[in-house]
Amino acid sequence: MRDALLIVNRAAGSGPRFRLVEGVRERLAAGGYRVVAVPTAGPGDATRLARGAAQDGAAAVFALGGDGTLREAAAGLLGTGVPLGPLPGGTTNVLTLALGLPRRPLAAAEALARASARPFDVGRCDGAPFLMMVSAGLDAAVVASLHAPGAAWSKRWLGRPGIVARGLGSWWGYGYPEIELEHRGEVHRARFVALSNIPLYGGPFRMAPGARSDDRRLDLLLFRGAGRAATLGFARDLLRGTHLGRADVETLAVEEGEEVTLTGPPGACVQVDGDPCAGRPPVTLALAAERLAVLAP
Repeated sequence: MRDALLIVNRAAGSGPRFRLVEGVRERLAAGGYRVVAVPTAGPGDATRLARGAAQDGAAAVFALGGDGTLREAAAGLLGTGVPLGPLPGGTTNVLTLALGLPRRPLAAAEALARASARPFDVGRCDGAPFLMMVSAGLDAAVVASLHAPGAAWSKRWLGRPGIVARGLGSWWGYGYPEIELEHRGEVHRARFVALSNIPLYGGPFRMAPGARSDDRRLDLLLFRGAGRAATLGFARDLLRGTHLGRADVETLAVEEGEEVTLTGPPGACVQVDGDPCAGRPPVTLALAAERLAVLAP
């Protein structure tokens, strides 16, 4: 049997219940893992717990929670060689979906119990790791509103409908300021900017269809349309998978060793893997030198 840690974020999604956690442990045990489950008590706990497990010689660290929990656990494992086993336990679970894991935690645990580790690129946002994407614009404003004091209940208790409701409110009242960034010495301006490490965005939507988590590059998308009508059109085309053909969309590749700096406006909202970025522009984005080991089919 191989020793492993299971990090559980009970605040993610509707909150994993005791029976679910025990079911996950049983399925991982069937794959040869001796699992100890530990709940998080607050932000940063998943990083601390994962780092400690790696130092203690764990064979793997599994994390049951949302995309933010997985990002925190990855931060503790980056550079250690100890693989992360991501389990869907949040509202959208974009990362596990992108990795081809089942949507249900028990089925995902069964898949991870027999999965091998594979390399996974990691980005850095002002030094802090991210797994999926960083963006600035309307979606980042929605994320900020979901994390505002007194607003977290709409995501926790209403799930996707709560997020959609917040998005519609932000879409109507947002000012659509111009986001400014620098890449390869050139200045670019757009109303929405996304730097992606995986193809998916917000669930099953393929914002960056060509993005791969193992190709040592990040995919940059610039949407220059201004106002509610253009943004609604972009969202419609994203749902259809035709957004890259729009005249107001440009895509660029950010190669290993390159940086993208979001320079303004100073108060612009930035989101990282579905959570608000700790800082505001200027923000520097790049690939991390280290790669993460991830268990996946």
